[in-house]
Amino acid sequence: PQMKVAFSKEFEKAVRKLSGKILQSLINVLDEVKAANCVEELTDCKKIETLENVYRLRIGDKRAFFVLHIEIEGDLVKFEYLFNRGEAYDKKNMERLRRRDI
Repeated sequence: PQMKVAFSKEFEKAVRKLSGKILQSLINVLDEVKAANCVEELTDCKKIETLENVYRLRIGDKRAFFVLHIEIEGDLVKFEYLFNRGEAYDKKNMERLRRRDI
């Protein structure tokens, strides 16, 4: 069963600001996520060690964070945030991710 993809309003807002190469890279990553059978198949994907179900995907100098919801019929990948590398791991953003970690 392939993974399903959903997006938070914050993620969609960040994506609307993208263009050119980085936007194309994001589209390619989303296609890869949709085609994957499990999170382990994703390129440049790491679990956030301090959280239960939060992962990050590296897309150039951006970091896309998602919460993986395990479901019976395929897994749901809910993209929550898209940050620049420099702000991705700051305390405030990690706390925001912690609140989404269900």
